[in-house]
Amino acid sequence: MILKFINREFELNVLEELYTQDRAHLVLIYGRRRIGKTELVKQFTKNKPSFYFLARKEPMELEIERLVTGFNRKFNVFIEARNLEEFFEEVRNFGRLVFVIDEFPYWVEEDKSIPSLFQYIWDEILRDSRIMLILLGSSIATMESLMSYKNPLYGRRTAQIKLSSLGFFHLGEAFPRYSWEELVEVYGTIDGIPAYLRYFDDSLSVEENIQRNFYSKVSVLYEDAERLLKDELREPVTYLNILRAINEGKTKLTEIANETKVAVTNLPKYLKTLETLDLVYREFPVTVRERKRFGIYRVKDFYYRFWLRFVYPYRDDIEIGAIGFDDLRKDFNVYLGEVFEEIAKQFLIRLNAKGELPFRFTKIGRWWDKKEEIDLVAINSLTGEVAFFEVKWKNISYRDALRVLKKLEEKSEKVGIDGKGKRYGLVAKHFPEKEELRGEGYLAFDMGDFPG
Repeated sequence: MILKFINREFELNVLEELYTQDRAHLVLIYGRRRIGKTELVKQFTKNKPSFYFLARKEPMELEIERLVTGFNRKFNVFIEARNLEEFFEEVRNFGRLVFVIDEFPYWVEEDKSIPSLFQYIWDEILRDSRIMLILLGSSIATMESLMSYKNPLYGRRTAQIKLSSLGFFHLGEAFPRYSWEELVEVYGTIDGIPAYLRYFDDSLSVEENIQRNFYSKVSVLYEDAERLLKDELREPVTYLNILRAINEGKTKLTEIANETKVAVTNLPKYLKTLETLDLVYREFPVTVRERKRFGIYRVKDFYYRFWLRFVYPYRDDIEIGAIGFDDLRKDFNVYLGEVFEEIAKQFLIRLNAKGELPFRFTKIGRWWDKKEEIDLVAINSLTGEVAFFEVKWKNISYRDALRVLKKLEEKSEKVGIDGKGKRYGLVAKHFPEKEELRGEGYLAFDMGDFPG
């Protein structure tokens, strides 16, 4: 196993800046499981006076006892405390200290008075100290509730960081031996989820990595998608069925309900839970302003999309060694089309940030109606400028590119944007004649334009 950690430079810089202020801070860090919250904190606290505590789903009396014992052992002291207030009264005397409570939502779920208790601890004990209190959590709903107006901790935090998957272009740092095409395949299987990067080894082919990590019943990635649901949810099978239905193209409430046999009136609560776990999201056409209609549900990360499509349906065959990745290679290449569409979006966002497009867009996303779909539409909401893009996971010729762009121009008329300076573009795997199209005013890119 190759251990990999990609430096989250921005987040680390934020934490370092807070630390240099040498005063009390209350920081919330949250995001779905395996996203790298604990690793980020470990990197930040390296060579700093710090204490890390992983909360459990246990009665608070036992948790306080375990907390005090762990602190005493770490600093070779003898603190006696009957409750959290007494404990933090002692902790504040330790001067500059980073105090981390991981999976803080476990305490909130165990004892609903915890937010009020920490309001008191912050206001009366820690606010004027030099303690940097960091609360981590995988339950996005619980962590975000701590920031809501009605929560006792509202207004107390000094910073919050929501961690998301690493973008595609970070993968080159983790796997320097792989080409961009190979990295597309990696991204399509493990997304940019930091905890999963360590299971891939770029001294092996991508196919070998996929085979040993997804088609062996003893591997972590083979079962982790299901394990996460079992750890977090009371009805993991129901949630798994909903995820699979969405991944198979059942993206509207009635379609999902019919496929899963979950009553359509009950379905929203399941979907809301999956959204708070950062496993699904609701997507809208990029031009839609009124978001009560038109939305569709999609599985958020490519680890789950890959697992639901290429692993879960074949579990019985995988268990007896009757099927492997090579048997599904053809369909995998088809699936990479949707992966490359997301990568193209990230690529255009990078160009936009650097000012390397004819205009700066303020939003970008897919567009569709009942009959047509456009892969990406980039819009400047202030100037009305717009660019339409098709994304092709294939090598494309000049003639085929013109055919695609002609069709794109026709479809764009249905979008209903009368902005000035409409532009049309294409992002492909490989496009040897892209300079000719650029000379004709089109926006043409392939993987050769990806950063070196």
